[in-house]
Amino acid sequence: MKRIVLLGLVCFALFGCGDEGGKKVTEEMLLGEWNCTVSTQEAESKNGKLQDFSDPEIGEYKYIFIKKDGQLFWNLSSSKDNLMPFNLEDFYKRPEYTVDDRQRSQKIEYLSNDSFSMTAIYTTIDKNNKPISKIKDKLVCERIKE
Repeated sequence: MKRIVLLGLVCFALFGCGDEGGKKVTEEMLLGEWNCTVSTQEAESKNGKLQDFSDPEIGEYKYIFIKKDGQLFWNLSSSKDNLMPFNLEDFYKRPEYTVDDRQRSQKIEYLSNDSFSMTAIYTTIDKNNKPISKIKDKLVCERIKE
């Protein structure tokens, strides 16, 4: 009996309480206004080696997500007139890609019905594909409830 209880505790410690049933962030979930904590870190190359990330610079911002003609848009709440397209499927279908001299990795994570996080890492590479610098942005957002 003790072994079964111990096994159960070990499994709970390793796997936690679950992942909210495998839920994903959806366009419908994103609609509305969000308070987001934004953390930005940089890493530079020194003597041909990429250094560790710097201490994070942290800011608090309000974002808005809206849908127009079936397309999802977002921006800072203060810039509602200058909305940018937001392609959620890109986070799931293209978690990593390269454009010119910049590699990007990105992910979006469901935390709860009223919170999510987004992480993007931008790596600038030289002509030999070696990293010159990296920038890591992480947003953790909570829904603004009316």
